[in-house]
Amino acid sequence: MYRAGESPFCVFMTAKIKRKIQEIAGKIAKRPEEAAFAFLAGVAIVFAGMCFGLVKSDIQSAQNGVSLATDIEANAASRLEKKLKKMITDSPMKEMAPYIAKRDKKTAAYLVAIAKKESDWGKYSPKKKGKECYNFWGYKGKRNRNAAGYSCFETPAQAVNVVGKRIDSLIAQKMDTPPEMVIWKCGSACTARSNPDAAKWVSDVAMYFKKIYN
Repeated sequence: MYRAGESPFCVFMTAKIKRKIQEIAGKIAKRPEEAAFAFLAGVAIVFAGMCFGLVKSDIQSAQNGVSLATDIEANAASRLEKKLKKMITDSPMKEMAPYIAKRDKKTAAYLVAIAKKESDWGKYSPKKKGKECYNFWGYKGKRNRNAAGYSCFETPAQAVNVVGKRIDSLIAQKMDTPPEMVIWKCGSACTARSNPDAAKWVSDVAMYFKKIYN
């Protein structure tokens, strides 16, 4: 007869294990030297099992940590994208919002702020042979320039990538405030104190930078 909740299979296996333990105990009683070996082997197996469990737990914790960090990043990018779209919804720059949102927040803020100052978010941007250059920042790189020397890009994503990397570089050099970022407008010899146009540039960029970064 089985007690309530007991599985016939479990009862059978329990009885079988008990018989096996009794059999081993009888052999150990006859051969003490084997008992010591069996004991050490058992301890080693238990220890190995515990270590494996700990390693497995550490791996799972690390994976969960990476997953959590990825989720936090994705949520931050999503919130930033919504903020960008709300701000630039009526401008040509709105199609760049998903790409800008994936960049570092400070870089993203400068991409928006400088583009506002230089082209009113793409409303007054350079063209090449009548084709949009997607250059909303007055960027003059070495590649694919138009007649005025402005770089032209094939897609909004490429534009954000190239110009974003340039801003990343300036930030890495500690040019990470609007007064220092004025180098974008007029080079290293230009300062807001010595140049009224530079002072206006700094003021306008700072205003939009704060709207994104704060």
